[in-house]
Amino acid sequence: MFYSCYKYGMPIATYEINGIVTDKKSKPIQDIRVVRQTYYDSNDTLYTNSEGKFYYKYWDEVNQAYLTIEDIDGEANGGEFKPVELTVKFSDADRVNKKDNKYAKTIGIILRTIDDDEYVVEYGVPRAPFKP
Repeated sequence: MFYSCYKYGMPIATYEINGIVTDKKSKPIQDIRVVRQTYYDSNDTLYTNSEGKFYYKYWDEVNQAYLTIEDIDGEANGGEFKPVELTVKFSDADRVNKKDNKYAKTIGIILRTIDDDEYVVEYGVPRAPFKP
């Protein structure tokens, strides 16, 4: 992982990730752990709800988030799924409010069981955003 140095006065932006985690048959998977790795030696953790959705909002100088998606309950929610490490990058196309320096991205993650091929990530998934 690459860490960069920040200078005084660098703008902090608001980033939002609306995500849904499904299996290859488009069935939502609940209780999937989503961890955002930070460069401060700490991690932010949340879990998908019963609809497989998660919502994460944070403030940072970095325009990308490093996520680890993990099945923590084994066979309980439709199979044992492979863990995924994912980088979500934000660009000017994801800026929703220039005045407040706010970015948002909707992603869909299709997990595969340990017997299947790799996972699939869909950006701009045409689903209504989820907010708690």
